[in-house]
Amino acid sequence: MKRFRFNLEKLLELRVYDEKGWEIKLGQIVSKCNIMERRIRGYESDKKITFFKFNLKNSGIDMLHLSENYLQKLNYEINQSELKLDSYKSEKQKIQAEYIKASNKRKILDKLKSKEELAYYKKQAVEEMKEIDDISIGIALRKRINKVQSA
Repeated sequence: MKRFRFNLEKLLELRVYDEKGWEIKLGQIVSKCNIMERRIRGYESDKKITFFKFNLKNSGIDMLHLSENYLQKLNYEINQSELKLDSYKSEKQKIQAEYIKASNKRKILDKLKSKEELAYYKKQAVEEMKEIDDISIGIALRKRINKVQSA
């Protein structure tokens, strides 16, 4: 029996390659989002530590002023990081949409390939059964002819 050959195999390979490319891009942008989220959490943690560590009871006015400046810097860093995170999230949505498109294109070809493959092997099975039937009919005819000739 011959092996199944899909005529659009090269196109399918290109679609798989394209899908993997978008998947890699999606992974990279998700990684950037996670890094930014961790950075924001770190800044917020530093804010809490600074706020509780340097208060009026334990520190002088100079330390309070320094801690206030540091808290302002942390707030600025949080705002900047949130802006970057928002831009990463919008980029992530665009990449995710492209990944879904590429994935759907590949899935369509995969389904077509599996349907054609199933039809091909069904047809091969029918042809094989016909050949077996022809062989068995030929054997039965030879036996009858031999019986008639020997009688």
